[in-house]
Amino acid sequence: MLIKKIIVRYFIKPYMNKTIMHLKHSKIGKNSIIGNGVVIGKNVAIGRNAILRKITIGNHSVIESFVKCVGTEKGCIFIGSNSYIGISNILDNSANITIGNFVHIAGPTTALWTHSSAKMCMNSIPLNKANEKYRPTASITIEDNVYIGCNCTIYPGIRIGHHSIVAPNSAVTKDIPPYSMFGGVPAKFIKSTYEMIEN
Repeated sequence: MLIKKIIVRYFIKPYMNKTIMHLKHSKIGKNSIIGNGVVIGKNVAIGRNAILRKITIGNHSVIESFVKCVGTEKGCIFIGSNSYIGISNILDNSANITIGNFVHIAGPTTALWTHSSAKMCMNSIPLNKANEKYRPTASITIEDNVYIGCNCTIYPGIRIGHHSIVAPNSAVTKDIPPYSMFGGVPAKFIKSTYEMIEN
């Protein structure tokens, strides 16, 4: 109990601003930074060196080490219960990201991007002049019961339907319907996932 009080007072409170955490049954790894607008549910495990901002984490979920929330913070990230975000994954909060219950996003290096700066590059727009016209954003939604393999890129505006699988090393550039396995660059339909669901 004393150790938790010391951690909260000297390591977490300096970074807290409107942050709600249920530390009684949750674990936060060494050197993790819990920033503004973070809500941590019960029985949550967060690995070391994670950087979390504007994120809500549901009960019994796991955020592995080196997971980073990046972006402009104009959006929020919502993670359901019993979900898993793998090591060294990136969550871009330039727009909203909604991740359902029982979602597993394997690591390392899977990234969910809600913005693109391609138009800035093509039109010689300086970094400090970014705006929605040249740096468009769009929300990402991942429904319940989805598995995403390691080293994937999920592009802005994508919806991944429930009970779906994204194979490792895939680039998801269009919506994935429920009960589907997609994979490749760009990701394409491989097969149905109905047979994997036990009745």
